[in-house]
Amino acid sequence: MDGSTILGTFKKNEGAFQFLVDRGARVWLLWGRTIVGGQSPPYDFAAKFQQDSVGRIMKRLHGWEAGAWFWTCFEGGARGTVPSKDEAAFEVERAYTRYVVNVDWR
Repeated sequence: MDGSTILGTFKKNEGAFQFLVDRGARVWLLWGRTIVGGQSPPYDFAAKFQQDSVGRIMKRLHGWEAGAWFWTCFEGGARGTVPSKDEAAFEVERAYTRYVVNVDWR
């Protein structure tokens, strides 16, 4: 969708994801706090698509990377470090979108 305009319909996720990749877009994931041992660490968020955990972002609090955001996409293994939370979320969403349609596989 673009606003209220439907741009296409697809029978499978792969087709919809390829449509996004072809336009330089990404799927928006559902973000929530990461829960580890019943606790929610500060600056730590998990991404889901439907029922599956697909990625995680967390702010580095110590060391030479303090203040930077680490991101990882569980599917495909993409990961990195960026300056902001929004950039980290973007990278997970882009990596997951590309993973679903095998864009980076050779």
